[in-house]
Amino acid sequence: MMRYLRKNVKSIMMIIVVLFVVSCFAGYGMYNNNGGNAGEGSGEGMTDYDVAVVDGERIRRSRVETEMFQMIRNLGPQGQSISEDDYPSLRTAVLDQIAIASEMDKEIKARNITVTDDEVGNTIKDIESSFPTREIYFQEMKRAGLDEKKLRDTIRTELARQKLFDQVTAPVSTDESELKSFYDMMKAYYFQKPEGFKVNLAHFSSGESAERVRGAITGGASWDDAMEAASGDVMTQTPFDSPVLIPTDQFTGEAESLKDFPFDEISDVTMLTSDDFMLVIKRSKEESGTADFDEVSADIEQMILGQKRQGSQSEFLRELRTQANVQILDESIFFTPEPLTSGDVTEEEEDAPSISSDNELEPVSDSKPETESPDE
Repeated sequence: MMRYLRKNVKSIMMIIVVLFVVSCFAGYGMYNNNGGNAGEGSGEGMTDYDVAVVDGERIRRSRVETEMFQMIRNLGPQGQSISEDDYPSLRTAVLDQIAIASEMDKEIKARNITVTDDEVGNTIKDIESSFPTREIYFQEMKRAGLDEKKLRDTIRTELARQKLFDQVTAPVSTDESELKSFYDMMKAYYFQKPEGFKVNLAHFSSGESAERVRGAITGGASWDDAMEAASGDVMTQTPFDSPVLIPTDQFTGEAESLKDFPFDEISDVTMLTSDDFMLVIKRSKEESGTADFDEVSADIEQMILGQKRQGSQSEFLRELRTQANVQILDESIFFTPEPLTSGDVTEEEEDAPSISSDNELEPVSDSKPETESPDE
């Protein structure tokens, strides 16, 4: 998986850029005067009319349909199982997004959150650098129907919203007792470590770059200094003080010889693929068993904080939706849940586990930090 991500980072970034901006322009310039969508499966030929009012803004059927079908396309293969019976719920989700976005913009203004031109410019540079050439970058922007102004405006909006989320989640915290409680509860499941080696490793896109770094280290440079000097050529690397555990059985193929390589010495350059060259320093031999709390406490903290922040964000968005001023003009196209009668139990309540109010943390199946194997 890590090798796939390294080799396809530009394609992934290209997709992210398009998805990042397209929702903000869905519904603009895509419908003819009769409201028909030029795209397949987007309500072509339908009559366009107002279906809702959000904070005084009239929302057209064409906009809801366009964003709904964009949502389905973004789901990829999972979207193929969606039928017309699901459309009312999806239209409701689109309307919720529009309402929440409007409330977020109000919050940003009320909190005096601003984004500088430098912040926007640096983000654009990061996006542009993810493409092989500037020509391809501009081609993709054109293909997505974007120009530099639209992109800058969209990035400014998204950065402001991220700052808003940062403010909302800033009070979230945890303490050592909470970390240890989770560790004791889950160590038999998440924190078992196999026999292996603690190593520093780095991946390079070319053998020449890897050889230069190896030469610098054998010449006396530290691992971190050598990596910093060659940062433009390094795809991934571990800081010297943060070696990763690689199970013994993952030293296979071209990397098998590293099992017997001396400790604390820089390895020869190992070619894994034509565009993936690796350097390794074996730091220690590790026996199988349970990882110590000190080894995993930082990962546990980030996992718990991440879950708490996600919950804080979700609650904040629910509050924004609740306070949003939304008037539905055509209820027939939206999902309206049946009111609960006395004794009814929702599906969520029926499936919810019995859990005490002072321990709301749910285990996450992939909470154990993922290490990168040498031959990935």
